[in-house]
Amino acid sequence: MKGKIKSKAGIHAAAIAGYLALAAAMTYPVVLNFAKAIPGDSFDGWQNYWNLWWVKIALLAEHRSPFFSDMIYYPTGVDLHFHTLNILNGLWSLPIQLDLGLMQAYNSVVFLTFVMGGYGAFLLALYVMKESGLGVDYKAAFVAGLIFTFSPFHFAHLLGHMQVISIEWLPFFLLSFLMTLDRASSGRPWLRQGAVAAIFFAATGLCNWYYLLYSTIVALIAIAWKYARHRRTSVLTGGAFPPVLGSIILSPVLVPMVAESLKYGFMVPDPKQSVQFSADLLAFLTPNEFHPLWGKTVLSWANSHFTASLSEHLVFAGYSVLFLATIGFVEAWKHKRSRSAGAFWGFVTLTFFVFALGPVLHVAGKTILIPGGGRVPLPYSLIYRLPIIRISRSVSRFDVVVMLGLSVLAAMGIRYLACRLSHRFPIYAAASALILFEFLSVPYPVSPPDTPSWYFKLASEPGDFAILNLPMSFDRPGYLLYQTVHGKRLTVAYISREDPRTLVDRSPVLQEFRHLHMDILSHHLVENAPSVLDYLKVRYVVLDGYKMPGGKEKTFTERLAGEIFAGEKPVYKDRRLTVYEAPRVFDRHPFVILGTGWSPLKVEGNFAFRVPPATAHVTIVSPKKSTLTMHIAGMAGQPGRIRLTCCGTIWEHDLRQGRFDIVSRQLEASPGDNLATLIFEGCAPEISSIWVDEK
Repeated sequence: MKGKIKSKAGIHAAAIAGYLALAAAMTYPVVLNFAKAIPGDSFDGWQNYWNLWWVKIALLAEHRSPFFSDMIYYPTGVDLHFHTLNILNGLWSLPIQLDLGLMQAYNSVVFLTFVMGGYGAFLLALYVMKESGLGVDYKAAFVAGLIFTFSPFHFAHLLGHMQVISIEWLPFFLLSFLMTLDRASSGRPWLRQGAVAAIFFAATGLCNWYYLLYSTIVALIAIAWKYARHRRTSVLTGGAFPPVLGSIILSPVLVPMVAESLKYGFMVPDPKQSVQFSADLLAFLTPNEFHPLWGKTVLSWANSHFTASLSEHLVFAGYSVLFLATIGFVEAWKHKRSRSAGAFWGFVTLTFFVFALGPVLHVAGKTILIPGGGRVPLPYSLIYRLPIIRISRSVSRFDVVVMLGLSVLAAMGIRYLACRLSHRFPIYAAASALILFEFLSVPYPVSPPDTPSWYFKLASEPGDFAILNLPMSFDRPGYLLYQTVHGKRLTVAYISREDPRTLVDRSPVLQEFRHLHMDILSHHLVENAPSVLDYLKVRYVVLDGYKMPGGKEKTFTERLAGEIFAGEKPVYKDRRLTVYEAPRVFDRHPFVILGTGWSPLKVEGNFAFRVPPATAHVTIVSPKKSTLTMHIAGMAGQPGRIRLTCCGTIWEHDLRQGRFDIVSRQLEASPGDNLATLIFEGCAPEISSIWVDEK
């Protein structure tokens, strides 16, 4: 008996070692750059690199929850519940980060996803084959792990989506959940196994909320499937237990997320994105775009035919995988004992395949497929209406379950082939070689950090202050990378969902650099800029020439910075960076910050404007106790009325149709932030300018 146990342990150890060795080979040259670079395209990867760093800073330096940070988007800070923090990766890799370094921690997470993702699928396939009467076939199960963990889907998101490559907890949850259901359906004790499933359910959510959703959908299918066969209430109770207990474990994170989603809508993407980031029907059959032989040719074709980016459209299933999975399904259907397992995994795979296609069918990038300009609606358009589904954006990620389902069915197919061929043909080796060849993605791109030397000097400068990185016309994760070196606060940053409560779109100076256009708070912008920078506690403004090679982004950013720092010499300048120190402010000026709810900046010809909500808020920042007047200009499409409440004063003004330029009654402002409320009755004017002046 002891020899048998040791033999089993040896097999499992060999499987893990095999996945580790293959991970090093399939991701080459990542292993050679373990301490020097991260895999990927030097974009989203640095965001996840920062995530690991921030978990360390929050827990060990600031002793606070990592789900809020004022190290970025300072001074307001930002809530990170809807950011792809994948905190579990930050927690378990923390000792590696402390002992070896941040780069090694990141790459350790990468290799864990490949090794444990493969091993989880290995265990799941073993269990399914055993329970369906096919017996224990370690070799077939090992091939299942290869399919799941080395799928092009995994490599596509290795470009920088650490939360998406964290596929490892999904098969472990489904394995423990199915074991719980099987125990419940047969009347055996299931509570302990259910608790294990709940832990894996929580682990899945703490890495990727998409996968928590997918786990829930598969769990619901499995419960319905089991209950239809056994009609036992224990199936319902046993099936409900893991997700419920797992949700309780996750409640410290889930409850604030629910509260945020009920109060704000910024986490819900534009519905058009669910169409854009859906999988194309042909993408499942389009060969691997990372392949060293045909990858470049296929990539060129795919980029011109698919609507999503590479990381979101690459869902190639593998021809050999589809062949083996088809055999597995057909053969399972022929045998009574294995029919249910084959049908279940076939149904799950097909369901997630259809969901991955999104709300409407795409074929070679085209959605207008019906004569007369019609689209082909798909089932996802129905479930998209559910609140929890609407938050998701990248629909093609349903493919992770497609690959898991195919891996289980393929293992069954290999098992059937091996039995028929009486093991005389090297089916396992041939299948493994063919699958790995189709999925080959070497040399995989790696990205060493490009942190300019000035940031290393900045790290030693004392004081608590912020850095304004330019350009900022869109959020760049490179600034997060640099923060892991210098450790100073950032005025702008990069998170998964733009939060309207930050000042990026609401503050003068930031607005202009963001939109590369004068905004509605631009009046006296250059004069007020030092006061604004002082309010934001910005000490240095850093222009990075490498991040704005040309065009309007470069000309506007450099021109506005030149106007703000006219007569000032940079404190540092090289071929890449130009660094200005924010001027000391002796005569601070009042200025206005928009509240949330204002429309984005709109530009029509020479007229730039924003539309306020019916009840709009602005903050008047006053450096001292002073008497101010508010100036509001714009265009009214119809007559209406405006009411201003601020500083104990109520002022009303009738608006006629057409252009207006009005000045409020005198306002007695206190030092600091003064909240003003603007109520628009009978009209929704287009505001082109709003500012305050001292009287």
